[in-house]
Amino acid sequence: MFIKAERIVRAGLNMRVHDFGRLRGSRVHISERLAAPLGLTEGSKAFTAMFRYDVEGKTSYEIVLSTFGPENYREICVVTFYMLDAPGACAQVAKFLGERNIDILNSASLSMISKVCMVWKMTVDLSYYGDSAALREEFDSLKRARSPKLDKADAIVVEAANVSDRFTKGLVAPGSSVKVRSVRRAQKTPVPIAGGELTIPDEYMRAMEGVRDGAPLMMLADQDSWVLSITPLDPSLRLVTASLVIPDKPGAIYEVTRFLAELGVNLLSVSTTVLVYYERMSLSLVADINGHPDGAEGLRARLNEHLKGLKGDFKLQSLEPIEF
Repeated sequence: MFIKAERIVRAGLNMRVHDFGRLRGSRVHISERLAAPLGLTEGSKAFTAMFRYDVEGKTSYEIVLSTFGPENYREICVVTFYMLDAPGACAQVAKFLGERNIDILNSASLSMISKVCMVWKMTVDLSYYGDSAALREEFDSLKRARSPKLDKADAIVVEAANVSDRFTKGLVAPGSSVKVRSVRRAQKTPVPIAGGELTIPDEYMRAMEGVRDGAPLMMLADQDSWVLSITPLDPSLRLVTASLVIPDKPGAIYEVTRFLAELGVNLLSVSTTVLVYYERMSLSLVADINGHPDGAEGLRARLNEHLKGLKGDFKLQSLEPIEF
């Protein structure tokens, strides 16, 4: 049985979670819900990189953390195995990789259809093996030969890992007008996680112009690339989180986001989930309302008034300040 990749729901194996905090001296507290999935827990060590971004006279910074060392991240790739949901399937795949000196790093498996199929998505280190093309060819060769060594594994997908780009290029799309510059440490040594906190290297602290004690921070855990991104925010920002129910139809999201833009509200996060297909969906927002003079209460009133004038089922469920 061959399980087509496009028919597997992979969202359950990916995660992007954000959180907010403040700089305390040179220390940053990393919440458990961000740290645990990335391995940045007590006693672990994080390799770091820092980038400066410049666009239209504005400057921002980003610190990237990962438990993967820079000496081998170019040999790290993402491998997804599609397998039977049967005893021994995971052991078979692990043996296939182990016999080839391929180290399984972070991984997550999920039974997609009970007793039928499962997916195991993993980050692997090919430093002591070869390249990704050779891995794919070895797997395919064994499958063509109907080898019992892989009779519980249907297919393999090998992709480049983003961790290399995140440590060397930052987060800018090709052709972007944003200028990015790497701020490198003199020694490529890891920083320990102690007491749930990361101590930012002195070199980084000196490089972050205008970032002071108490500065607000946004942290993004990206399990696709297995990195934690820490970005200082404007000290004047005032954050709120909002939850709405809107029609599942073209233009509905625009009606809300356009109105907020007219009020001077800057959106930091937008997420949507269909509740009833073609009928109703949820819209969740994190926004900076520093540009809106009436504060959270005034914004709530203005937004409710606007939603009442729209065609369809638009409803503001909550709008609350974020305290951190």
